[in-house]
Amino acid sequence: MKVGIVTITNGENYGNRLQNYAVQEALKDVGFQPETIHKITNVFDAENPRYLRKLRIKRFLHYHLTQEEHRRLNFYRFTHKYITRSRFVIDQTVPPELDKEYQYFIAGSDQVWNPFLEYCTAANFLTFTKRQKKIAFSPSIAVNQIPKERKEEFRNWISDFRLLSVREKQGAELIWNLCGRRAEVLADPTLYVSEKQWRKIEKKVKVKQNRYILAYFLGSCTGEYRQYIENLASTHSLTIFWLQTPEHFAVAPDEFLYLIDHAACVCTDSFHGTIFSVLFHRPFLVFKRKENFADMSSRMDDLLALFQMEERTINTIKENQIFKLNFKKTDSIIIQERERMKKFLLKIREGESNA
Repeated sequence: MKVGIVTITNGENYGNRLQNYAVQEALKDVGFQPETIHKITNVFDAENPRYLRKLRIKRFLHYHLTQEEHRRLNFYRFTHKYITRSRFVIDQTVPPELDKEYQYFIAGSDQVWNPFLEYCTAANFLTFTKRQKKIAFSPSIAVNQIPKERKEEFRNWISDFRLLSVREKQGAELIWNLCGRRAEVLADPTLYVSEKQWRKIEKKVKVKQNRYILAYFLGSCTGEYRQYIENLASTHSLTIFWLQTPEHFAVAPDEFLYLIDHAACVCTDSFHGTIFSVLFHRPFLVFKRKENFADMSSRMDDLLALFQMEERTINTIKENQIFKLNFKKTDSIIIQERERMKKFLLKIREGESNA
């Protein structure tokens, strides 16, 4: 059976590209043939064939490419190699033949239902197909409230799903208050894929010294944060690999996996940076994200609570515990969460509903 995945396919974000791969692999594991439908509604299409061809020619001729252009080519390489794409594309309209191509559609994972992001459109809620074919697999609303002007459309769209799950408890509460439906809270699909499978797709990165702190921030890395990391590195004779700086901005998703897997410690405000640190059994520290945006801290709070690692924030960690972790309990939790995700996906074939 063919399943169409509707998720975040544009932009160069490690978490959304790796969760896309994970959703695909989870669906394969339960016997489906998944394809991801490229969606470019309301955003610049970084995978436009003419644009990519221009970049590849520039690289071949050794013309100067910006780090952003290198990054786009590297993300496209990863996507082309590891993610099966549909022949259909959703832009301002949905192709009329799309619905006939797939037996089911998946909305998720990641922040496909974040009401403050421009790519959160009707297509993310699978409004182009009938209720029986709509499956929400661990999508994230990410924020603690839905804007008043979007509540009605969210209520109508979410109410029409046959199988409904979300990634955060707060999202489940929002859905219950909005439309009286109980959404099952599932873990992020990146946890469905084993660390062994993730390691198979890692791509080695040349690092100046083997023992390094990986610093990965999506929000602002404040002077206070930078000083903390520099002091930590100095105390433990470590170098620092600043991932989002211009020098390393072109790192690809498979290289991102390698960098986390081989870090002495990961310092991050990233949800998926934290997940992969746990999967690879790496010491990590969580920093509260600093950004001029809606508060999304509930995602990280739920994640640390799931792992029973609430003490791993810089405000709560004891210095002598930074490099001391026992992952036996988290490994057991991850196995349980994988089983819960698998059980949910098996309901698709069985025709079950959690309306």
